[in-house]
Amino acid sequence: MKIKKDFIKGNKKIKIISNDGKPFPIPATWQPVLSKCDMLVIIPDMHMYIYSSHLDNFKFGADVMLKFLNHLSRLKEEMELEDQTLRIYQLGDLYEQRFPGLQSANATAIEIRMSHSSYDQIVNMMNGMRTHFLYGNHDFELRHFPGFRFAALEGKVYIEHGFTPDSWKDFSNPNAPLWEVSQFLFMTIREINEFFAHLLVKASVIEKDEHYAWGVQSGKDPVYDYPSEKDYKKTYGHCLDYFAERMSKNPEHKETKITVIGHTHHPYINTNVNSGKNIFIDAGAWTSGRSDFVVITNEELAICCYER
Repeated sequence: MKIKKDFIKGNKKIKIISNDGKPFPIPATWQPVLSKCDMLVIIPDMHMYIYSSHLDNFKFGADVMLKFLNHLSRLKEEMELEDQTLRIYQLGDLYEQRFPGLQSANATAIEIRMSHSSYDQIVNMMNGMRTHFLYGNHDFELRHFPGFRFAALEGKVYIEHGFTPDSWKDFSNPNAPLWEVSQFLFMTIREINEFFAHLLVKASVIEKDEHYAWGVQSGKDPVYDYPSEKDYKKTYGHCLDYFAERMSKNPEHKETKITVIGHTHHPYINTNVNSGKNIFIDAGAWTSGRSDFVVITNEELAICCYER
Protein backbone atom coordinates (compact mmCIF):
# COMPACT_ATOMS: atom_id res chain seq x y z
CA MET A 1 0.00 0.00 0.00
CA LYS A 2 1.15 3.50 -0.84
CA ILE A 3 0.85 6.34 1.69
CA LYS A 4 -0.18 9.09 -0.72
CA LYS A 5 -2.63 6.95 -2.69
CA ASP A 6 -4.02 4.69 0.00
CA PHE A 7 -3.77 6.83 3.14
CA ILE A 8 -3.81 10.53 2.27
CA LYS A 9 -6.29 10.00 -0.58
CA GLY A 10 -6.34 13.62 -1.68
CA ASN A 11 -6.86 15.08 1.81
CA LYS A 12 -5.10 18.43 1.41
CA LYS A 13 -4.75 18.89 5.18
CA ILE A 14 -2.41 15.90 5.48
CA LYS A 15 1.22 16.65 4.66
CA ILE A 16 4.29 14.43 4.78
CA ILE A 17 6.92 16.38 6.74
CA SER A 18 9.76 13.83 6.66
CA ASN A 19 12.11 13.21 3.70
CA ASP A 20 11.17 16.45 1.89
CA GLY A 21 7.55 15.38 1.58
CA LYS A 22 8.19 11.90 0.18
CA PRO A 23 7.59 8.53 1.89
CA PHE A 24 10.62 6.41 2.71
CA PRO A 25 10.56 3.07 0.86
CA ILE A 26 10.90 -0.02 3.05
CA PRO A 27 13.58 -2.42 1.75
CA ALA A 28 12.07 -5.28 -0.21
CA THR A 29 14.05 -7.83 1.82
CA TRP A 30 12.26 -6.66 4.99
CA GLN A 31 8.76 -7.02 3.59
CA PRO A 32 6.29 -7.68 4.99
CA VAL A 33 7.11 -5.67 8.12
CA LEU A 34 3.51 -5.81 9.38
CA SER A 35 2.07 -9.19 10.33
CA LYS A 36 -1.46 -8.49 11.58
CA CYS A 37 -2.44 -5.39 9.61
CA ASP A 38 -1.94 -3.70 6.26
CA MET A 39 -1.41 -0.19 7.59
CA LEU A 40 -0.21 1.15 10.94
CA VAL A 41 -0.98 4.68 12.19
CA ILE A 42 0.80 5.85 15.33
CA ILE A 43 -0.32 8.96 17.25
CA PRO A 44 2.28 10.45 19.64
CA ASP A 45 2.03 12.44 22.89
CA MET A 46 -1.18 14.47 23.33
CA HIS A 47 -0.99 15.70 26.95
CA MET A 48 -4.69 16.47 27.30
CA TYR A 49 -5.31 18.45 30.47
CA ILE A 50 -8.33 20.23 31.97
CA TYR A 51 -9.64 22.30 29.06
CA SER A 52 -10.31 25.51 30.98
CA SER A 53 -6.79 25.65 32.41
CA HIS A 54 -4.06 27.81 30.85
CA LEU A 55 -1.78 24.82 31.46
CA ASP A 56 -3.62 22.75 28.85
CA ASN A 57 -1.40 22.55 25.75
CA PHE A 58 -3.76 20.34 23.74
CA LYS A 59 -6.92 22.45 23.42
CA PHE A 60 -5.80 24.31 20.29
CA GLY A 61 -5.25 21.00 18.51
CA ALA A 62 -8.50 19.35 19.60
CA ASP A 63 -10.63 20.32 16.59
CA VAL A 64 -8.03 19.16 14.11
CA MET A 65 -7.65 15.89 16.03
CA LEU A 66 -11.37 15.27 15.54
CA LYS A 67 -10.97 15.89 11.80
CA PHE A 68 -8.03 13.50 11.70
CA LEU A 69 -9.95 10.80 13.58
CA ASN A 70 -12.85 11.20 11.15
CA HIS A 71 -10.37 10.63 8.31
CA LEU A 72 -9.11 7.48 10.05
CA SER A 73 -12.64 6.24 10.69
CA ARG A 74 -13.63 6.56 7.01
CA LEU A 75 -10.37 4.95 5.93
CA LYS A 76 -10.81 2.07 8.36
CA GLU A 77 -14.30 1.36 7.01
CA GLU A 78 -13.10 1.51 3.40
CA MET A 79 -10.22 -0.83 4.12
CA GLU A 80 -12.46 -3.33 5.88
CA LEU A 81 -14.65 -3.48 2.76
CA GLU A 82 -11.49 -4.49 0.87
CA ASP A 83 -10.63 -7.07 3.54
CA GLN A 84 -7.73 -4.94 4.75
CA THR A 85 -6.82 -3.92 8.29
CA LEU A 86 -5.86 -0.53 9.73
CA ARG A 87 -4.37 -0.63 13.20
CA ILE A 88 -3.98 2.50 15.35
CA TYR A 89 -1.67 3.13 18.32
CA GLN A 90 -1.44 6.03 20.76
CA LEU A 91 2.13 6.24 22.08
CA GLY A 92 1.42 7.39 25.64
CA ASP A 93 1.13 10.73 27.46
CA LEU A 94 -2.48 10.72 26.35
CA TYR A 95 -3.22 12.83 29.43
CA GLU A 96 -1.20 15.38 31.39
CA GLN A 97 -1.34 14.08 34.95
CA ARG A 98 1.60 16.01 36.35
CA PHE A 99 -0.63 19.01 37.02
CA PRO A 100 -3.21 19.49 39.81
CA GLY A 101 -6.66 17.93 39.60
CA LEU A 102 -9.95 19.40 40.73
CA GLN A 103 -10.06 17.27 43.86
CA SER A 104 -6.58 15.75 44.01
CA ALA A 105 -2.86 16.42 43.62
CA ASN A 106 -2.91 15.09 40.06
CA ALA A 107 -5.66 15.49 37.48
CA THR A 108 -7.50 12.23 36.89
CA ALA A 109 -8.26 10.80 33.48
CA ILE A 110 -11.99 11.25 34.07
CA GLU A 111 -11.58 14.92 35.09
CA ILE A 112 -9.59 15.65 31.96
CA ARG A 113 -11.81 13.69 29.62
CA MET A 114 -15.00 15.30 30.94
CA SER A 115 -13.57 18.85 31.04
CA HIS A 116 -14.76 19.45 27.46
CA SER A 117 -17.11 17.65 25.08
CA SER A 118 -14.44 17.44 22.38
CA TYR A 119 -12.09 15.60 24.74
CA ASP A 120 -14.72 13.01 25.55
CA GLN A 121 -15.52 12.68 21.85
CA ILE A 122 -11.84 12.17 20.98
CA VAL A 123 -11.42 9.35 23.51
CA ASN A 124 -14.71 7.75 22.44
CA MET A 125 -13.66 7.82 18.78
CA MET A 126 -10.26 6.33 19.57
CA ASN A 127 -11.88 3.59 21.61
CA GLY A 128 -14.43 3.00 18.86
CA MET A 129 -11.62 2.33 16.37
CA ARG A 130 -10.02 -0.08 18.85
CA THR A 131 -6.95 2.07 19.33
CA HIS A 132 -4.10 0.39 21.20
CA PHE A 133 -2.89 2.57 24.06
CA LEU A 134 0.59 2.61 25.58
CA TYR A 135 1.42 4.57 28.72
CA GLY A 136 3.93 7.39 29.03
CA ASN A 137 5.68 9.05 31.94
CA HIS A 138 2.87 11.62 32.33
CA ASP A 139 0.13 8.98 32.51
CA PHE A 140 0.13 8.47 36.27
CA GLU A 141 -3.05 6.39 36.40
CA LEU A 142 -2.97 4.65 33.06
CA ARG A 143 -0.05 2.36 33.77
CA HIS A 144 -2.36 0.64 36.27
CA PHE A 145 -5.35 0.43 33.87
CA PRO A 146 -6.11 -2.81 32.00
CA GLY A 147 -5.40 -2.39 28.31
CA PHE A 148 -2.57 0.13 28.67
CA ARG A 149 0.77 -1.44 27.84
CA PHE A 150 4.39 -0.42 28.16
CA ALA A 151 5.29 -1.48 24.61
CA ALA A 152 4.02 -3.44 21.61
CA LEU A 153 5.42 -5.40 18.69
CA GLU A 154 3.59 -5.23 15.36
CA GLY A 155 5.40 -7.66 13.09
CA LYS A 156 8.89 -6.17 12.73
CA VAL A 157 7.87 -2.80 14.23
CA TYR A 158 8.62 -2.18 17.92
CA ILE A 159 6.54 0.58 19.55
CA GLU A 160 7.24 2.25 22.90
CA HIS A 161 6.65 5.65 24.50
CA GLY A 162 10.38 6.31 24.65
CA PHE A 163 11.26 7.30 28.23
CA THR A 164 13.56 4.34 28.91
CA PRO A 165 16.79 5.90 27.56
CA ASP A 166 16.47 9.09 29.62
CA SER A 167 19.64 9.90 31.53
CA TRP A 168 17.56 10.76 34.65
CA LYS A 169 15.72 7.45 34.51
CA ASP A 170 14.49 7.52 38.08
CA PHE A 171 12.76 10.84 37.42
CA SER A 172 11.05 10.10 34.13
CA ASN A 173 10.77 6.33 33.91
CA PRO A 174 7.67 4.94 35.69
CA ASN A 175 9.27 1.50 35.80
CA ALA A 176 12.29 2.70 37.79
CA PRO A 177 12.40 1.94 41.54
CA LEU A 178 12.68 5.56 42.75
CA TRP A 179 10.00 6.94 40.45
CA GLU A 180 7.30 7.38 43.09
CA VAL A 181 9.73 9.33 45.31
CA SER A 182 10.90 11.45 42.39
CA GLN A 183 7.31 12.39 41.52
CA PHE A 184 6.69 13.64 45.06
CA LEU A 185 9.77 15.86 44.71
CA PHE A 186 8.60 17.00 41.27
CA MET A 187 5.17 17.97 42.59
CA THR A 188 6.72 19.87 45.48
CA ILE A 189 9.03 21.81 43.16
CA ARG A 190 6.09 22.51 40.86
CA GLU A 191 4.03 23.99 43.68
CA ILE A 192 6.95 26.18 44.82
CA ASN A 193 7.48 27.35 41.25
CA GLU A 194 3.79 28.23 40.86
CA PHE A 195 3.81 30.11 44.18
CA PHE A 196 6.74 32.34 43.27
CA ALA A 197 5.46 32.87 39.73
CA HIS A 198 2.17 34.09 41.21
CA LEU A 199 4.04 36.55 43.44
CA LEU A 200 6.07 37.87 40.49
CA VAL A 201 2.88 38.44 38.50
CA LYS A 202 1.31 40.27 41.44
CA ALA A 203 4.39 42.47 41.74
CA SER A 204 4.26 43.19 37.98
CA VAL A 205 7.77 41.78 37.56
CA ILE A 206 6.53 39.37 34.89
CA GLU A 207 3.33 39.26 32.84
CA LYS A 208 0.88 36.43 33.13
CA ASP A 209 0.81 34.38 29.95
CA GLU A 210 -2.56 32.69 29.60
CA HIS A 211 -1.23 30.34 26.93
CA TYR A 212 2.09 29.21 28.34
CA ALA A 213 2.84 26.27 30.58
CA TRP A 214 6.14 25.35 32.18
CA GLY A 215 8.30 26.67 29.36
CA VAL A 216 6.35 24.73 26.73
CA GLN A 217 4.60 26.39 23.81
CA SER A 218 0.87 26.42 24.40
CA GLY A 219 -0.12 25.34 20.93
CA LYS A 220 -2.04 28.48 20.08
CA ASP A 221 0.15 28.78 16.97
CA PRO A 222 0.60 25.72 14.71
CA VAL A 223 4.05 24.15 14.33
CA TYR A 224 4.88 22.09 11.24
CA ASP A 225 8.69 22.15 11.18
CA TYR A 226 10.89 19.06 10.87
CA PRO A 227 14.12 19.34 12.91
CA SER A 228 17.42 18.77 11.15
CA GLU A 229 19.40 15.62 11.87
CA LYS A 230 22.08 17.72 13.56
CA ASP A 231 19.58 19.40 15.89
CA TYR A 232 17.87 16.13 16.79
CA LYS A 233 21.09 14.31 17.56
CA LYS A 234 22.35 17.21 19.64
CA THR A 235 19.42 16.99 22.06
CA TYR A 236 18.03 13.48 21.63
CA GLY A 237 20.99 11.50 20.30
CA HIS A 238 20.82 9.36 23.44
CA CYS A 239 17.40 8.07 22.31
CA LEU A 240 18.72 7.13 18.88
CA ASP A 241 21.80 5.45 20.36
CA TYR A 242 19.80 3.53 22.97
CA PHE A 243 17.30 2.04 20.54
CA ALA A 244 19.96 1.41 17.88
CA GLU A 245 21.89 -0.71 20.37
CA ARG A 246 18.70 -2.38 21.53
CA MET A 247 17.77 -3.41 17.98
CA SER A 248 21.31 -4.62 17.41
CA LYS A 249 21.97 -6.58 20.59
CA ASN A 250 18.68 -7.45 22.29
CA PRO A 251 17.79 -11.07 21.43
CA GLU A 252 14.12 -10.36 22.23
CA HIS A 253 14.04 -7.92 19.32
CA LYS A 254 16.23 -9.72 16.81
CA GLU A 255 13.40 -9.59 14.24
CA THR A 256 12.74 -5.89 14.83
CA LYS A 257 13.55 -3.71 11.85
CA ILE A 258 11.80 -0.49 12.88
CA THR A 259 11.47 1.21 16.28
CA VAL A 260 8.90 3.97 16.84
CA ILE A 261 8.88 6.21 19.93
CA GLY A 262 7.35 9.48 21.11
CA HIS A 263 8.26 11.32 24.32
CA THR A 264 10.60 14.00 22.89
CA HIS A 265 8.00 15.93 20.85
CA HIS A 266 10.54 16.17 17.99
CA PRO A 267 9.75 14.27 14.77
CA TYR A 268 12.69 12.46 13.23
CA ILE A 269 13.52 9.46 11.03
CA ASN A 270 16.87 7.75 10.62
CA THR A 271 16.87 5.05 7.93
CA ASN A 272 20.55 4.17 8.31
CA VAL A 273 20.62 2.77 11.84
CA ASN A 274 23.18 0.00 12.36
CA SER A 275 24.53 0.51 8.83
CA GLY A 276 21.09 0.32 7.25
CA LYS A 277 19.90 -2.76 9.13
CA ASN A 278 17.28 -0.80 11.10
CA ILE A 279 15.11 2.32 11.05
CA PHE A 280 14.45 4.63 14.01
CA ILE A 281 11.37 6.88 14.09
CA ASP A 282 10.51 9.59 16.61
CA ALA A 283 6.83 10.33 15.99
CA GLY A 284 6.86 13.94 17.24
CA ALA A 285 3.78 15.12 19.17
CA TRP A 286 0.15 16.21 18.97
CA THR A 287 0.44 19.06 21.48
CA SER A 288 2.08 22.48 21.83
CA GLY A 289 1.10 23.36 18.27
CA ARG A 290 2.23 20.11 16.67
CA SER A 291 -0.10 17.62 14.97
CA ASP A 292 2.26 14.81 13.96
CA PHE A 293 1.69 11.12 13.38
CA VAL A 294 3.40 8.15 11.72
CA VAL A 295 2.08 5.98 8.89
CA ILE A 296 3.66 2.61 8.07
CA THR A 297 2.63 0.15 5.38
CA ASN A 298 4.51 -2.90 4.15
CA GLU A 299 6.03 -0.75 1.40
CA GLU A 300 6.50 2.76 2.85
CA LEU A 301 6.72 4.87 5.99
CA ALA A 302 6.48 8.58 6.77
CA ILE A 303 5.92 11.18 9.47
CA CYS A 304 2.93 13.33 8.58
CA CYS A 305 1.06 16.24 10.09
CA TYR A 306 -2.57 17.32 9.88
CA GLU A 307 -2.68 21.05 9.18
CA ARG A 308 -5.20 23.34 10.84
